Amino acid sequence: MQDSRHQLKRYNSLLLILAAAYLVWLLAVLLLFHYTPTNDGVGYLEYALQCLSEGAPYPTPSIFRQTPFIWNVGFINLVELSLWLTGSIYPLLVLLCLMKAMTALFTARTALRLFGGKAAVAVMLLFVAYPNNWGQSTMLSSEIPSTCLAVVAVYIAVSRQSSRWLILSGALLALANWCRPTAAIFLGSLIVFLLLFRRKKSLAHIGSLLAGYIVPILFIGSLCYLRTGHFIYQARNYWFSMVDECYDGAAVAPHWGQPIWPEGTPRYIEHHEDMDCFAFDKIWKERSLAWLKDHKADYLKKIPGRLFYMYQSDYDAMPAFLSDKSKSEDNYITLPYRSLLTEAAHLSFAQWLSLVCWVFYLALLVLALLGTVAMLRQRQYEALFLPLFIVVGGSLALVLVMHGETRFKDPLMPYIFVLAGCCLASYRRKTK
Repeated sequence: MQDSRHQLKRYNSLLLILAAAYLVWLLAVLLLFHYTPTNDGVGYLEYALQCLSEGAPYPTPSIFRQTPFIWNVGFINLVELSLWLTGSIYPLLVLLCLMKAMTALFTARTALRLFGGKAAVAVMLLFVAYPNNWGQSTMLSSEIPSTCLAVVAVYIAVSRQSSRWLILSGALLALANWCRPTAAIFLGSLIVFLLLFRRKKSLAHIGSLLAGYIVPILFIGSLCYLRTGHFIYQARNYWFSMVDECYDGAAVAPHWGQPIWPEGTPRYIEHHEDMDCFAFDKIWKERSLAWLKDHKADYLKKIPGRLFYMYQSDYDAMPAFLSDKSKSEDNYITLPYRSLLTEAAHLSFAQWLSLVCWVFYLALLVLALLGTVAMLRQRQYEALFLPLFIVVGGSLALVLVMHGETRFKDPLMPYIFVLAGCCLASYRRKTK
């Protein structure tokens, strides 16, 4: 589905205009509804303020002793930088609006390269109209920069053939990983894509991609090592989450509201007050692997349930539209699915908007499935491979390594929009 150079230029200009309009909309939402505190956001702020008081980037030696794990390093440093430069988080929120608009633009441009102009416009319109994409940038969300940088990296890899561009793609994935450690999904997907569809230069391109990925990691980790004595280039909270899944009786559903040190579970460590986060990490890893050694089947049985919990809904950003957002622990929305008809008159504005978002989301999943089928029938295997592999492979990878929360699929959502846009573009061609 190749468009002429003139058509590509026209479509690129249209996508840029739509992205600019979307940015204005996001800024208007931020202006009208203001900052939305969340549990994660409050944590990011606390760590940023502590590091700012110590006059050092995150993490610091005191963080090692006071917290159970190292969190999303790059994003906490962005929060700290915003506070240091301006004394406010609002400049960062404006940057997040810009990055959300960039995510929309480069998702659509990826569709333009793979499937043509009509699919790209459909992807952009779906992305912009989707209510859950409106409120996320009112929150301190590590998902936004991580997903944005990964989407740009994928676009570069599919649209450029030279090694220097693939070095840039790898570097952007390293920065995405610094903000939130999900870049391995995209790195692995791109390596498989290059092996299958760029066979003549696959080794050179993969080498360039990996070089671009490794160099920023070495730089970031070395700077941290010189400051703290520890080579840290990304979050180190994996075993904190994993150990909570590795015992008899652990629920498949996300463990909402659970304390950091739940007695009676493998996460609990006696005398933890005398240890640091690296000691915790080592103990949790040993306990997890010991349980997994004898319970591989029990662990794998959780995968379908985790997929369900990750994909059952998608309105995590809708608390942006709550009338009272003063308490971060109350900033969530529930919908009375089983009694919608009787409860409809009592739904708040945010609940109504969330209901619209949920219906939109279900339609989006159906469109993505139909778009996949349509592209398979048209034998668009090369174009279809990357978005489909990221969604399917990424979903399985996420639920394999941790429980399934709905917001965990955020880095995969752009490619669900791509697949859904293919369906709309394919349907439009048939009706002509």
